Amino acid sequence: MRSIKELKRRIKSVKNIQQITRAMKMITSARIKKLETRLRGSKPYFYKFSEVIEELMGQMDEAVHPLMPARPVKRRTLLVISADKGLCGAYNTTLLKAALEAARSFRPEEELELVTLGQKAHRFFLKRDWPVVSFRDNWAADYGYAEELAGQLIDRYVSGATDEIVCVYGQAVSALIQRPMTERLLPLAGLRRKKAAVPYIFEPSPEEALGIILPRFVEVKLFQMLLEGRTSEMGARLRAMSNATDNAEKLAQDLTLEFFRARQDTITREIIEVASGAEQLKRA
Repeated sequence: MRSIKELKRRIKSVKNIQQITRAMKMITSARIKKLETRLRGSKPYFYKFSEVIEELMGQMDEAVHPLMPARPVKRRTLLVISADKGLCGAYNTTLLKAALEAARSFRPEEELELVTLGQKAHRFFLKRDWPVVSFRDNWAADYGYAEELAGQLIDRYVSGATDEIVCVYGQAVSALIQRPMTERLLPLAGLRRKKAAVPYIFEPSPEEALGIILPRFVEVKLFQMLLEGRTSEMGARLRAMSNATDNAEKLAQDLTLEFFRARQDTITREIIEVASGAEQLKRA
């Protein structure tokens, strides 16, 4: 059995850790509410954007734009959106495993380059000597950064430096469920043609309008991925910190019971020793 002094030190240490995990849980809870509000607010805009592009393409005989047609893939870019910090359960491990599986699923003759967001992905692939051409730590889930990153990726694709851009990120299914997603960002070959019930009149021409809208659509799509990634990270951290706080509470209770038992045993032993000493004095 551990000593009373050791148990006191252990109980104090567990309660200190519990205070930290509880504080992180409260901070994460406040942050995830803001992120979920932004994510819910951006989805209708993204869906309407997709609908306008599909109806715009429906008015054209042939929609041709540098960002749309697929071409033979000789070099592929893998964009991995991970967390900068840990303490979020198995979120980073699951995400990086999905990224590794996606990278290994490409054909051996294709050249692969990596663009990583977050320290976890950067360090993971750097240790394995994978070709990381660009990285960003402490990235922000805001539209300004999405616009900047989308511009860089679009330039690489249009210039022919890469033939396909695939993104691996965490999707926030709910506050308790997060899953890794692998989705193609460029080219935009999966867009459908749709005839509008009431045809829109575009000014300038549909072709020119498509040239203006498609780069913005890539920005909005990437912004959605950034929001999903940060929201899923916060959801995983909230769950991890909640579990850690509950486990610390249970451990503190178990240690407290053990402390009381140890103290009671010490008191009982001292009483027995005093009684035995008094009995010996009487006999003497």
